[in-house]
Amino acid sequence: MTDTDTQTEQKAEPRDFAAFLMEHRRGKSHTELSEALRDLVVAVEETRKAGTLTYTLKIKPQERTPGAVMVADQIKCSLPEHERSESIFFATETGELIRNDPRQTALFTD
Repeated sequence: MTDTDTQTEQKAEPRDFAAFLMEHRRGKSHTELSEALRDLVVAVEETRKAGTLTYTLKIKPQERTPGAVMVADQIKCSLPEHERSESIFFATETGELIRNDPRQTALFTD
């Protein structure tokens, strides 16, 4: 085999990633990614904020079998959160939080 043959062989079309994804973990990763993508899109539409979906592959050589590799994956989905409202409270001298200002006299009594 010449160097030209080796270069041609190395430049062959890569295998379709979607095909790999359908085979890895018997398609479970594909299903989980599809569900996470749907959840992310819904959350982005609801909150009008950005979110992220990250798919990480860890590939390491299989120790006892030359040419074989072990493939592990991780899916991380960071959904945007809704704005949380704030409430006003007043701090007492003893560190308690109460709704009414203790320094102000009440206009009406019960």
